[in-house]
Amino acid sequence: MRRAVFLLLLVAVLSAASAGTARPAESRKARQERARQEQARAKAEAEQRRTVRGYQEALRANPENAVVMVLLADAYDSGRGIGKNEAEALKLYRKAAELGNAEGRYAMAARYASGRGVAQDFPEAVRWCRLAADQGYPPAESLLGFLYERGMGVPRDDSEALAWYRRAANGGDVAAQKLIAWRILEGRGFPKDPAAAAAWYRKAAEAGEADAQAQLASMYRTGTGVQRDDAEAARWYARAAQGGNAEASAAYGRALLYGRGVQENQAEAAKWIHKAADRGAPEGEFLMGVLYAYGRTVPRNDGEALSWFLRSADQGYVDAQLQLAGIYLQGHGVPKNDNEAARWYRRAAEGGDAEAQAMLGWMRESGAGGPKDLEEAVRWFRLAAGQGNVFARERLKYLESLPPR
Repeated sequence: MRRAVFLLLLVAVLSAASAGTARPAESRKARQERARQEQARAKAEAEQRRTVRGYQEALRANPENAVVMVLLADAYDSGRGIGKNEAEALKLYRKAAELGNAEGRYAMAARYASGRGVAQDFPEAVRWCRLAADQGYPPAESLLGFLYERGMGVPRDDSEALAWYRRAANGGDVAAQKLIAWRILEGRGFPKDPAAAAAWYRKAAEAGEADAQAQLASMYRTGTGVQRDDAEAARWYARAAQGGNAEASAAYGRALLYGRGVQENQAEAAKWIHKAADRGAPEGEFLMGVLYAYGRTVPRNDGEALSWFLRSADQGYVDAQLQLAGIYLQGHGVPKNDNEAARWYRRAAEGGDAEAQAMLGWMRESGAGGPKDLEEAVRWFRLAAGQGNVFARERLKYLESLPPR
């Protein structure tokens, strides 16, 4: 009994001590900021409730108002301003659709296509989708293109799919604009035309679509379809990063880190790089490695740098693979290991990187990190030389000048 009482007292004492030391007291500034955020959230929620009451009153005044039906259905669907109720949302969407409202018809098409709240039924999805698309509603045109592309509820027909995607894109549907841009850039169903692809990405980017902004930034960074412009690249990366695109956060961080197209700001660079890395963006993880490797805004730490490079390289990021290969080849912060260097050069080389192909060719020529193999060396040198690598061209010229063995 005494032991049980002692244990209870010990737990109570330890709990009290833990409660007293678990976290530092919240600062006055932090309390004020939290209170401000809570007030803003409460104000927004109150405004949403007032808006929903307005929809309800408008619908009572005119029970056939399909536009208001859709707005109220959206509220029930999202739970903003009223309790979430998917059954009520579906009922309102259906009634609006039956009254001829294009948004209601599209909502019904999307539900039948996905099976959300109803049994999945592709022919029924096509029926509602076509009705809305024939009214010129871009999201329905885009969905109808998808259904034709996949052969869901209709015979598969790529030309019909592209026709609907184009209509949707011309109508301002950003998803269709991105899809058209990607197809034109890759030559999928359209003649390959980087300039036209950039124009479509710009339309979606100017509408605020973060993925399109990131893609347009990348095109400015590489000069694909547009004149290369580091300042424009940085501007679009910044917008995409602010819109939540993790890859753009990394690219914007790189621009700030090296002052490419924007004034160098290492502290700001580190902020965006951290955000990207925390979300698993390979470039962000690589740049975290750079920060630790060179002691930029953080204490230099070779072990931490290696850890970040490995994370990035495992996701196929070529810069990280090259960095690791160089680290193991030179024994920088790790024991020198030619086999590991060759392994990482091979992964980058198989991904098409000319520098890695040239280095792997040299390793096979010299026998570093594996058996000497001149035939394989020539193969890798040819691949790298075909991409303009000068070192590979010189080694290839030398090897091909040797007498046959």
